Amino acid sequence: LPEMIAALSQRLANLTADMATAAAHAEDLVTIGNRSCSREEAINLLGMRLESLPQYVREMRRLHLGIFRGLRFGLVLHPQFAPDLYLEGAFTRQSMLSQEHHGPRAILNALDRVTNAYSSECERVRQELVIAEGQLRDYRARLGTPFVHGPHLTLLTELRDQLKTALSSAAPEPKAEPLRSASDIAAQIKALTAGHAVVGTPQRIGQRRSSAEEPVTARIRRRMEAILASDPLSNPSAWDTDAPASRAE
Repeated sequence: LPEMIAALSQRLANLTADMATAAAHAEDLVTIGNRSCSREEAINLLGMRLESLPQYVREMRRLHLGIFRGLRFGLVLHPQFAPDLYLEGAFTRQSMLSQEHHGPRAILNALDRVTNAYSSECERVRQELVIAEGQLRDYRARLGTPFVHGPHLTLLTELRDQLKTALSSAAPEPKAEPLRSASDIAAQIKALTAGHAVVGTPQRIGQRRSSAEEPVTARIRRRMEAILASDPLSNPSAWDTDAPASRAE
């Protein structure tokens, strides 16, 4: 947990810094290579840059394309899959592009989605951090605390072993103490269990909705019965086999 908390804290700090960078450069032009240009010009430059790329690669390659809202972006080329878009600042985020559509407009649209999602991503990481910190706090609070039900568990274990011995067919040794009867031991275990209440996991308040309260086959059967009941012609058992066959006029 401490390592997870440290990693989540660092990730949250990096994402927050990149979100601030993107917000500060929201009005900046898009940079393709070394040229700053408008969005329409960026589409043309990106198109020419993408046309020069190999259609297939033997191993994964990382290709820098430019700067978007103060953050570096580019493509990760895969041998067998569509390229991924990456946006890099203090932290690197990737977005999968469509196999059919990964042209210049798709890249710019993906950049918009990634930068606009910084807030939700920070909130998600923050929630994970709060959960991890709560787990660590609870663990440290319980650390060193003796097990409350330890004596009860020890006594039950001894009684279980005595019950196993009493139920076995092996005869006791001549000088050994007489064994208790299995019924006495079982009665003591039952009384001990009934007199020692263990707090269970708290149940959720309210009823849990379930879309599978009735099996699918039962629903289909019930619907078919309703259809057959409402339409006698579709029910073979409702046909009158004794009725004379109709003749065509």
